[in-house]
Amino acid sequence: MSGGFTLSAWAIDLTPLRVNRQFRLLFIGRLVSMFALGMLMVVLSVQIYDLTGSSLQVALVNTALGVSTFVGALAGGVLADRVDRRRVILVSRALAIAGLVGLACNASLDEPSVAALYVFAVWDGVTGSIGSTAFGAAVPAVVPRAMLPATGTLMAMCLDLGSAASPLVGGVLAGAGGFALVYWVVAVISVISWLFLFQLRPIRPGASEEAQGGEAAEPAPGAAETEPGPSSVLPGESSGELSGSGSGWRGWRADLVGGLRFASREPVVAAVLLMGFLQIFFASPHVLIPEFVQSTLGGGPEAVGLMYSATSVGAIIATLASGWVPRVRRVGLVIVGVYVSSSMWVVAFGLSPTVAIAAVAMALVGAGDVIGEILRFTVLAERTPDRLRGRVQSLWAAQATVGDSLGGPVLSVGARLIGVGPVIVVGGLVAAVTTALLLLTHPRLRTLTRTPDTGAADTEADSQTEVDTQTDAGTQTNAGTQADAEPGRDPEADLAHKPAHNPAHKPTRSTP
Repeated sequence: MSGGFTLSAWAIDLTPLRVNRQFRLLFIGRLVSMFALGMLMVVLSVQIYDLTGSSLQVALVNTALGVSTFVGALAGGVLADRVDRRRVILVSRALAIAGLVGLACNASLDEPSVAALYVFAVWDGVTGSIGSTAFGAAVPAVVPRAMLPATGTLMAMCLDLGSAASPLVGGVLAGAGGFALVYWVVAVISVISWLFLFQLRPIRPGASEEAQGGEAAEPAPGAAETEPGPSSVLPGESSGELSGSGSGWRGWRADLVGGLRFASREPVVAAVLLMGFLQIFFASPHVLIPEFVQSTLGGGPEAVGLMYSATSVGAIIATLASGWVPRVRRVGLVIVGVYVSSSMWVVAFGLSPTVAIAAVAMALVGAGDVIGEILRFTVLAERTPDRLRGRVQSLWAAQATVGDSLGGPVLSVGARLIGVGPVIVVGGLVAAVTTALLLLTHPRLRTLTRTPDTGAADTEADSQTEVDTQTDAGTQTNAGTQADAEPGRDPEADLAHKPAHNPAHKPTRSTP
């Protein structure tokens, strides 16, 4: 039966897990480590407060963690574009496990050291973010382009499932056996995650744009051929400026500058990163939830917990029903629409008169945010050359860290000035308006389209970029890019003459 409603058309696509061993190992390793991380973050804050009785100390240790995460993400991005990403993941995770053992030993002392908690928090921030950045660069490198939306969906589900119950488990274990027990449990879980990741094959930067996994899916018979993505070399610069070939501090600095230059000059990548920052900065009222629930809605701790849980529940439901996402064609307009809608649900949350309505609004915020993240992941993965994915992934992590670190204090100050409800409403409205304005300031978002087989491409803009790139004497392009940039060639006509994709054909395993 075709054309009608089918459950499979809406259900989450598990194909990458079924057919790609490399991705399966990454997914399991990530899921296990996210469960451990959720326990760690809660228990670390609780132990700091238990030792000092100061909320300021809790805020300071989280600030130290955020700063170290930012630094580690930038360093991890360069490393992930220079050496085998599997090696970066394994070494950084091993160092993080050593820090967990240190936390457990410190917690076992009669008088645990507060200074040691700061040191290990910074250690975890640096090592954890290096590994996470390399991990983020590795995921799109091991799956075919056609599977990127499904891959992004599964990684979003991994995050939600891994962090849904772990804070509660960590709190229960801390109450039953003390902080040292929790740290030891987290260390053991992290070792299990490391053992899964150890089974990965090497994931070298730039080795493949399609799939490095031995079980990567092959294109379906009769499917449209994958078009070349946007040129990784922009007008006015050579490919050497973007590659990780330098040594010493100058080489690292050149790599960082090369990644920033690519992200700022590739208009779609720049818009997608900026969009995420705007959402996190203006439309993330999580820091205000306790005050809003208690002072405006008259709820207690249970209602506060309900708000946080509602966001995760909404995200999980949206992820499980995300089978339609890979079929989105006007992906640029849809991303903007999703985030504008999510921002307006933040407004609805700030105007909510009851706990029940507020919980529904937060569930819809969570649903919109996760769909937006899936689409942004897909676009960034398709628009970024593999040898630059580490640095672009570090910028993804940086915009989240900076947006959260700055947005929370700004909203808190605003709540003191105009009230907690009004500042949530204003933040949501500002996020909605500024996100919509990206369609004017970054017009290529309006023309950004994708198909299941060719991926995201603003055909007119990409063709012009490639023409400009070829005319630059210092720029090197491959033969496929040159062919697509022939004067007078109509990219839309090229797409129209490609064989139609037959959804009945399922991807098959390739020979290891």
